[in-house]
Amino acid sequence: MSFEVRVNDQDFDAEPRPGQCLRTYLRDRGWFGVKKGCDAGDCGACTVQVDGKPVHSCIYPAVCAEGRSVTTVEGLAKDGELHPMQQKFLDAQGFQCGFCTAGFLMTTSALDEEQLTDLPRSLKGNLCRCTGYRAIEDAIRGVRHTEQPRAGQAVGRSLGAPAGPQVVTGTARYTFDIEVEGLLHMKLLRSPHPHARIISIDTSAALRAPGVHAVFTHHDAPDRLYSSARHEHPTEDPDDTRVLDDVVRFVGQRVAAVVADSEGLPRRAAAGSPSSTRNSRTWSTRSWRCCPVHQ
Repeated sequence: MSFEVRVNDQDFDAEPRPGQCLRTYLRDRGWFGVKKGCDAGDCGACTVQVDGKPVHSCIYPAVCAEGRSVTTVEGLAKDGELHPMQQKFLDAQGFQCGFCTAGFLMTTSALDEEQLTDLPRSLKGNLCRCTGYRAIEDAIRGVRHTEQPRAGQAVGRSLGAPAGPQVVTGTARYTFDIEVEGLLHMKLLRSPHPHARIISIDTSAALRAPGVHAVFTHHDAPDRLYSSARHEHPTEDPDDTRVLDDVVRFVGQRVAAVVADSEGLPRRAAAGSPSSTRNSRTWSTRSWRCCPVHQ
């Protein structure tokens, strides 16, 4: 069965990967206005419209978009003219860093008159960490804060941010939107024990995984100690931490680091099913043994 989806008036037939969400499907095809935020459907930075309805694309299975029409922030403008809501966000400067703006635009451009009367409820699926929401509400209500620039009269005037047009059209690029050639990804394996001594770590299985370049453990870490507290005076904090240590002192402490070609590869290489032994625990794919330390 063929897969077809229409994105911003363009047809795509590439099959989604098993379990792929709509956000990564869209970003893989160059729609970087769909932001990667929480991965849990909480922040709304990845909001798109599916058949005109806003959805969080990070929790929307890509296969569910089959036969549907998807609109991202890049598709709001028509015939070279900004969508009215995009223009309102420009006029009110309803953004600061702009990372969440695309998601807000995809939600607010679909609100009806009744939803506009209760913005706290209507916008509960979109979070902004910068503006305090006042500028966003002003934008939705059509309040204008910017002035037209005039030669020799810019000082003291309310001019729009130079990057504003890129922010509201989804063409502004953030760190995660930039593809770096040869970029590798690292994932950390963390301790499930509150206090334990690592007896051995077998990295052979992880190193055999396709795309894995390296696995670092305490054997690779320098013996130099440092403090992670970093108060005003260095002498206030003891140098008692290694980058990777053979003793773990809290749940979540770093145990090993896996470096691979893509983000998913090191996660899979570092994952495994635990099997208990009498005084130790062994993880199948990276096979690290530790003895709990009792005080």
